Amino acid sequence: MAKQRITVCVPPPSDPADPDALHRAIGEAMAPYYYDREDRPHPDWVGEWDYWFVSGANCLFAVLPGHEDDPRLVRYDEWTESSEELPRDRCHGGPRGLLDLETDRQAAAHEAARWWDEWARFAAGHPPALPAGPYLDRAYLDPVGYPEDRARAEYAAQPLIRALREDPELRERFPYDPIGYFGPDREAFVAECAAEALPTPALLTLDGRWVEYGGPDYRREFNAYLDALPPETMVVRVLYHS
Repeated sequence: MAKQRITVCVPPPSDPADPDALHRAIGEAMAPYYYDREDRPHPDWVGEWDYWFVSGANCLFAVLPGHEDDPRLVRYDEWTESSEELPRDRCHGGPRGLLDLETDRQAAAHEAARWWDEWARFAAGHPPALPAGPYLDRAYLDPVGYPEDRARAEYAAQPLIRALREDPELRERFPYDPIGYFGPDREAFVAECAAEALPTPALLTLDGRWVEYGGPDYRREFNAYLDALPPETMVVRVLYHS
């Protein structure tokens, strides 16, 4: 059992002045996935959550510039004991049309490009190397003749990887298998990192679909879905216990 976040999409409250209207709308959207619901769809049905709170924490949305004071923005966190003072340009959710989805994507893309270029400059000073995958695949197919410890040793013995592993600062900066991680295509790497900026592990759509993390396809669906939502749709980060 663990806590994780879902992005919940619900219609705008019928009474915006009712402070509990949004919470009720989220509760109604989440209800079909409650562990202890009485009307189980089938005998083997298992729910997704047993309690939840409105809470964005480290996955807050950026606010569209010029709309920082809009009362429809969700600035309270139901999970924390004390009210957190959010930056004016951040929120836990709000109308889709008031959320600046591009700011975080662009920031992620910029950082990814910088990181890819930094790795490429370092790698250019050494002979080309193979990623870890071919070594580990061979060990998987022939664990007796080519055990995993030998595979890892031969991967690490490549001049490029050896130079990386021998420098503590570089070891901290780059992943264990940077060749496999960064890949040869800068544009593809940057695009994938940008696509990772907004998705939470799960998405609850307006039509009640609970969609869970599934790699690049999920990230593409998540981003495309939020982009296409009507601007009045409420999009809120929710922390739930599963």
